[in-house]
Amino acid sequence: MYPDRECAQIFNQTFIVLAQTFVASGGFQLLQSLYPSRAQGRRRGYSPANACFEMRWRRLVSCRHCITYLIFSRPCIRGIQGLGNQMFLLRLGTYKSIVVPSFFSSPTNAKMPVHLFDLQIPAVIRSICDHLDRRSALAMSLTRRAFLDPGLDSVWYSLDSFEPLLACLPTDLWRIEEKKIRDRSTLTSVYYLNRALVPSDADRYLKGYAHRIRHLKADIYNAKRIPSVELLQALQVVTYFEPGALAPNIRTFDWIPGNRIERKFSLEYSNNIQPFMPLFVGAKVTELTFNMKSCLPLQALTLLSMANAKRLDLLKNLYLGSDTAKFADDYLKCSTWNHLKRLQIKTLLPSTILYLATLPQLSMLSINSLKANDWHISATERRSRRPIEGFSCLRELGIADADTVSTITGFLQHLPTLNKLEALDGMALARCSSEEGQDVIDTIAGHLLNPDNFQRLGLFDGETGPIPDYEPGEDNEYTPPITIAPLYVFKRLNYIAMGLSQWISITPDDIAQMRTAWAEVETLDIVENRLVDPAPLIDHTHLLYLLDGCPSLVKLGLRFDATRISGEETGGPFYQLYELNIGGSTISSPISVLKFLETNFPQLERLDASSFGGDFEHVHNMYRARWKEVKDAVTEWWEVPEDAVAGN
Repeated sequence: MYPDRECAQIFNQTFIVLAQTFVASGGFQLLQSLYPSRAQGRRRGYSPANACFEMRWRRLVSCRHCITYLIFSRPCIRGIQGLGNQMFLLRLGTYKSIVVPSFFSSPTNAKMPVHLFDLQIPAVIRSICDHLDRRSALAMSLTRRAFLDPGLDSVWYSLDSFEPLLACLPTDLWRIEEKKIRDRSTLTSVYYLNRALVPSDADRYLKGYAHRIRHLKADIYNAKRIPSVELLQALQVVTYFEPGALAPNIRTFDWIPGNRIERKFSLEYSNNIQPFMPLFVGAKVTELTFNMKSCLPLQALTLLSMANAKRLDLLKNLYLGSDTAKFADDYLKCSTWNHLKRLQIKTLLPSTILYLATLPQLSMLSINSLKANDWHISATERRSRRPIEGFSCLRELGIADADTVSTITGFLQHLPTLNKLEALDGMALARCSSEEGQDVIDTIAGHLLNPDNFQRLGLFDGETGPIPDYEPGEDNEYTPPITIAPLYVFKRLNYIAMGLSQWISITPDDIAQMRTAWAEVETLDIVENRLVDPAPLIDHTHLLYLLDGCPSLVKLGLRFDATRISGEETGGPFYQLYELNIGGSTISSPISVLKFLETNFPQLERLDASSFGGDFEHVHNMYRARWKEVKDAVTEWWEVPEDAVAGN
């Protein structure tokens, strides 16, 4: 079948190529490889129409793994006997390739060569269509009958509005009203029924297109045409209320957010359109996104009925936006969710934790908002509510926009030991106190996580809350700093980023322990997110010592004393470091510091001095100005053209 063994080996090792197609006069032309300039730019007078009839064998590139070719087809290709009417289009420098028959450019009544069936050409054509834009895929589908199904599958694979559905229904069915939608510069066409909808009206869509949809985002805000509620109701009737009738093979579905419908189209439309969500959600859906409004009883009833019907048994990803924790609790308890792997939820109650802990495949849990009142409990209550075991597969946990750091702590204290957790990210809106910061660190480092698996930690507080206003020479009461020593138990950490508004103590002893505990760390960024009063306890020598013991560090953030830098220090060079966050570091000589950076961090691309310029400008303006001079110089390193550097 493949007389040329080298080409056969290439084809067997590779699978797909991205090809450009379109319809020209005389029929379909498959014209370009991924690098058309190489094929076209070497000779004048090259025309796409002639390309498919040109006999050409050209070796383009030889890489370490395989040799890649571009072959324009003809019934006989010079140098290869027996390949017949084929054309190889190979992605240069990769394993990926396809075989395309030259009959693409032949008359429409030409017969497909029998031997091409052995090459599974339908699968190849489908691979091409999968990489085309909608216009090209539609053109391809209209060219030959063999291309119709693959082309239409590509066109209908992913939709972002209801407009394709409307286009498939009879034109005499409509009574169109143009409406001005809030914040829109153009009118929106709302499709109402002009007559009764009968089952035959929907046959074209249901039989020809509905089964091709795999992804649907019901975006009506940017659409020019939207369905009326009465139209969706009629479609529900003619499909006999069958769940998923309008998209039986859909895999991912993003439903219309209730709050945006209300704001744009009125509360009545927002509430009345919700019961039609099941029209698009069948038994094969694996990802579902929707936003729940507490003021929409019909939406709540619809969603609860869907979960109760156990039609979401294959669901793997659920993104549930609900402004009421009670509804989220009720909804999640309506199904067993045996295949659910990723859950993103706006808020939840402590009682929900007990249920989530039982989900057998849940590997990612993300919470977008936590309310403080729900998570402040006593130690006695904590022991009684905390599940003994659970979350057997949880690997990622994210908490965003919690009211306070204490809220995050309270939430974590509800959890059992997370033996498989690899990543934890927490962010609070309000500034924390030193006690709150230390409490959350102690909780994380307690018996919550398994040190053998934990690899990533992100912890930040926000910008709301009281700001202490220090004046030079003012006698400020001593506040114990936050210490990160409990975190050294996590030997596999490769990412740690912490930004709290209180003093985080980093001592020379901490540097020594970091070298030992986090030898494989790649990002180590622990700085206060605002300027604090105590001076840094480490200097530039400790940075060099740390980098020497952590060779994988690419981003480093520590507050240090740079006032004693002379510019002559050498401890590197550390080529892997590309970003340095200096926090509220002190500095005397920008020139000396710049020389120090050039010598020891030659690949440094970014110097982060964002801690300056916020709450304490009137105190630290001198340090800020000096670091700005250094930062500007670092930026200029990467703006100088290479030829200018070579010329010097």
